[in-house]
Amino acid sequence: MKFTGTLPDVAPRPVVKKFMNGHWQFPEQMGASDKLGFIYVVRDNYLKRFYLGKKHFRGLGKVNSDKESNWKTYRSSSKTLEEHFKFRPIEEFEFICLEQYETKGTLSYSETWSLCLVEVPMTKTWYNTLIPEVSWSCREEITQRHKDRLKKVMRMEKMEE
Repeated sequence: MKFTGTLPDVAPRPVVKKFMNGHWQFPEQMGASDKLGFIYVVRDNYLKRFYLGKKHFRGLGKVNSDKESNWKTYRSSSKTLEEHFKFRPIEEFEFICLEQYETKGTLSYSETWSLCLVEVPMTKTWYNTLIPEVSWSCREEITQRHKDRLKKVMRMEKMEE
């Protein structure tokens, strides 16, 4: 039987995000109690530049350790990027979580490892200009997912939520 009528007007369905990760693209819920923080990349799709950093999920120390940080709305500590955010459409940027880590040492190490891997001081591709020194013990390896996601970011591939 052939349909000859008209379809009712239906409003497009809003995009429902799977996870409550703010603007961060990551394939699972972020901020579980066993995770201290995450490594992120801000990808500037217009200028084809990047910024890599780390962010804690909760405050550090005894006073603020139970208080959630602003990680869901946090954009970057880069002053240059903050200027771009003021004058350019936010849609030109992607906010990508590479990986979450449980310990302060590994979080710091994974940031430094990533900055060294992409050789930030040697290229204009990165907004970063410094690599912090390593002076902490590490108990976790850089995950393969972290490595794979960093490679995808740099190849300008689309990231899954």
